[in-house]
Amino acid sequence: MVGRRRVPFTDQQLIALHERGLNDREIAEELGVKKYRVYNSRTRLGFKAHGLRLLFTDQQLIDLHEDGLNDREKAKRLGASVTAVFYRRKKLGLKAHCHRILFTDEQLIALHERGLNDREIAEELGIKSYRVYDRRRRLGLRAHGRRLLFTDQQLIELHKRGLYDREIGEKLGAHLMTVSYHRRRLGLKSHGRA
Repeated sequence: MVGRRRVPFTDQQLIALHERGLNDREIAEELGVKKYRVYNSRTRLGFKAHGLRLLFTDQQLIDLHEDGLNDREKAKRLGASVTAVFYRRKKLGLKAHCHRILFTDEQLIALHERGLNDREIAEELGIKSYRVYDRRRRLGLRAHGRRLLFTDQQLIELHKRGLYDREIGEKLGAHLMTVSYHRRRLGLKSHGRA
């Protein structure tokens, strides 16, 4: 047959798998083909689709919801998609747990009063700094600036000794770009590359 593509499975194979109760996705996985091929052949043969298998029960979802997990966390535990969890949760009338509280306002305030900046607070709490930033702003707390890794005088002295930016950075525990920025800000010429 010229011009027609050969179907990688027979009607008999599809019928046998369909009679076992497999849905299109499961048949496609079994045959190693795309799901649309199974769908096209099944509808051509006039077979009704088997519904998707439930990956989890309503009770499993309710239990995880009561534990305070959000949809993404529930999906990971249940081995399901976030979309499946979302729709089932909505069907059950359960309100979303958007974000779990990773730290309390009191924890943030205590660390802020110690003079820590957002990055340092985030490191202390083991979270991303944007979470600290958002909560700090909501609480009306002013940001503490970044800590200086070195003074202008320290940079000037090391520069006078003829050190390259990279060497100065190693001595001061600062990134090369930070050293370069402050050297230029102070009007100091580069000693070249190292």
